[in-house]
Amino acid sequence: MRNELQGQELSGAGDSDCLTDRGFRVQSRRSTSEFTVVGFGDDFKELVRSSTNLVDLVSETVSLKPIHGGRDFIGLCPFHDDKNPSFHVYPDRQTYRCWVCDQGGDCFRWVMEMEKLPFPEAMESLARRARLEVPKKKRDDATSDNQLKKTDSLAVVEWAVNLMHSTLRTSAKAENAREYVKKRKLSEDTVRNFRLGYHPEDWNWFLDQARARFTPAQLVAAGLIQERNNGPGYFDNLVGRLVFPIIDERGRPVAFGGRVLPGGNIESDAKYWNSLESTIFHKRRTLYAFDRARETIRRSKTAIIVEGYMDCIACHQAGVTNAVATLGTAMTEDHVRFLRRFAEKVVLVYDSDKAGQDAAERSISRFLAEDLDLRILSVPSGKDPADYLEDHTSEEFYALTASASEAWEYKLHSILQRISINTIAGRQQVLNQMMEFLAASQGLAGSIREDMILRNVCGRVQVDERMARQQLKELRGQTQKKGFTRRDAERQPVELKTRVENALERAEREVLEIILTCPESIDVIRHQIGADDFENARHQRLLDLCIDVWKEDGDLPELGRMIIAAESDSDLLSLINAVVDSAEEKGIFRLMNDQPNAHEKAGGVSAPSHLERVLRPILERREKRLNLVSKQLLAQPAQSMSILDDGTIDALRRLHKFRQSQMGNPTEMK
Repeated sequence: MRNELQGQELSGAGDSDCLTDRGFRVQSRRSTSEFTVVGFGDDFKELVRSSTNLVDLVSETVSLKPIHGGRDFIGLCPFHDDKNPSFHVYPDRQTYRCWVCDQGGDCFRWVMEMEKLPFPEAMESLARRARLEVPKKKRDDATSDNQLKKTDSLAVVEWAVNLMHSTLRTSAKAENAREYVKKRKLSEDTVRNFRLGYHPEDWNWFLDQARARFTPAQLVAAGLIQERNNGPGYFDNLVGRLVFPIIDERGRPVAFGGRVLPGGNIESDAKYWNSLESTIFHKRRTLYAFDRARETIRRSKTAIIVEGYMDCIACHQAGVTNAVATLGTAMTEDHVRFLRRFAEKVVLVYDSDKAGQDAAERSISRFLAEDLDLRILSVPSGKDPADYLEDHTSEEFYALTASASEAWEYKLHSILQRISINTIAGRQQVLNQMMEFLAASQGLAGSIREDMILRNVCGRVQVDERMARQQLKELRGQTQKKGFTRRDAERQPVELKTRVENALERAEREVLEIILTCPESIDVIRHQIGADDFENARHQRLLDLCIDVWKEDGDLPELGRMIIAAESDSDLLSLINAVVDSAEEKGIFRLMNDQPNAHEKAGGVSAPSHLERVLRPILERREKRLNLVSKQLLAQPAQSMSILDDGTIDALRRLHKFRQSQMGNPTEMK
C-alpha cells in the first residue's frame, strides 16, 4: 500500500512550498515586499539607513532619555495613549519598538508613520535630511497623487516664505509693515529668526510672482490663493498683512498666519487670518514656534502656551524660549498629547480680561485627567505677555509661571470670585459647579488625582466629602446616559498585544531567540523544523525569513542582516526587537555556549544541549501529528486510497520530500 502511495505523483510539483502535515501551503520564499524600492537600488537604501541617526530622527517628535549607558533610549509612545515611557529606540540596531502596543520599525517606517508617506517618498525625505543626492528615477505610476501634491505644497510654501520675508525687509511696498514691526519693538534678529514677511496690497501678487514656476492649482493646494466666488479667476490670501510662517516640528514651513496692519488700505473683520487645513497643515496638532522652543521645553520639562503670535514672539525675544502658541484655536487633546512627549508641566498663559479667563475655563476640564501637571496663569494688571515683558525681565515672567495655579485650583478660584461661600446656598452652588467640572473630565474617574482634588475642594468649601462623591457619581451616570463621549474617543484604539503565549509558543519564541543570538545555528535548525512546525503566525514569518536569508541569500541571519531583510515591515521589526530583548534577558548566548554539546559528529558538527531541549517539544508535536495522519490513512479501505483528494496527495508529497531532505544530512540531530 505504501509503495502504491509513493507512486501517486510524489515528485515534480511543489518546489516553492514547504512541508505541511495539514494540507496548507506555506511559501518558502518571502513575497515581494510592499516596500520594494522603485527606481532606487538596495545600496542606496542602505546608504540612507546608515546615514540616518534614528535617535536624532525620533527625538524630533518624542523626548528620549538614554538608559543602559546610551545603549537604549526611552520615551512616551506616539502610537498609543502612553502614560509611562514604554517606547524604546535602539541605536545599535537602528530600530524602535513599543513594549506595550508592540509598534516597531526602522527609520523608513518611522517617517512613513509620522508623515503618512509611502516608502519611496519616505526614503527620499530621509535622503534629503542626510544631504544625500537622490538618484533620478522613473516616476512610478502607483505613486499617490496626494503625496505628490504634498511634496509640491511644501515647495510652494517654502518659496512663499522666502518671497514675503524678502519683501518685508527690502521692498518699498512694505514700509507700513516695517513701521508696525518697529512699533512692536521686534529686533532684526527676531524678524530673521521667525522669518516674518509681508504681502503687498495686490490681490494677484502671488499669481504674478509664481508665473512659470507654479500653477494656480499648486498655489490653491498650498493655501496661498483661492478661487473667486463671483466669477472666474483667483485672489490672494494674506493681502496687506504682516505674515507669520507656521513651521512644523521638523522645521518645514507648512502654513501662515497674517495680521491686518493699522494704517493700511485693507479692511477685514478678522484681525488675524490663518491658513486652512491642508495635506501638510493640521491646525489641531500644530503649535506656533515649537521648532524654536523644542530644546528648552525638553531641558526644562515645561512648556508655556500663550494665545497669539505676537505674544509668543515677544516671549522668545525676551528670553522665554519655551513658549509656543495655539493657532487661533483653543488647546486641543492633540496639543496636550503632543506636548506630553516633551514636557511634564504645561502652563497656559491667558490675558487677565474676561475673554482670557473664559478661554482658560473652557480649556481645562478636558485636560484634567491627562498625566500632566497643567497650570493656568493670568498675567497681572490686565496685561498680555508681550506688554508684561516690556516692563519685566524673563526671570520675573518665569517666576510668575512657577507660581501658576493648578487647573482645578484655578477653576475653583474663578467660581469663588463669582459666588460667596458665606451661605449654605452659596456653598451648594460652588459644589455643584465643581462637580460638573470634574464630571466632564471622563478619564479622571476613580483616579488618585480625582481623590486628591475632591479632598481639597470639600475642605475649601466645607462640605461633606461622602455627599460630594455621591453627587459626582450621579452626575457621571447622567452624562453616560446622554451618550457623552470624549472627542478623542473617536480615534481608533490601539490594540495592545496582551495574549499569553502557551508553552509551545514559548518554545517557538526561544528557537528564534537562539537564531538571532547564535545565527550559525540556523543550519542545524532548518534541517529539523520548518516554518509550518510553528503555530504562531508571526513566529512562522520570522523563521521563514531567517531560513530564506541563509538558504537563498547565503547570509547568516545576524541581527543587522535581518533588519535589512525585514524591509521596514513594522510587525517583523517589532518581533525582531522583542526576540532580541528577551534573548538578552534570558542569557541565551551563555546557555548556548556554556553547556556541553549533546552530540559530537565525526565531522565536528554538533548540536548544543540547550538547542535540543528547546526543539524537543516542537519535534514531538510534529511527530504526534504525523502519526495521527498515518493512522487515519491506514484506516481507510484500499479502494479509497486510489481516489485520494488533491489536498491529501499534496500533503503526502511534501511530507515525503521533507523526509528525503532529512536523510543523510550531516547536521541532523538524532
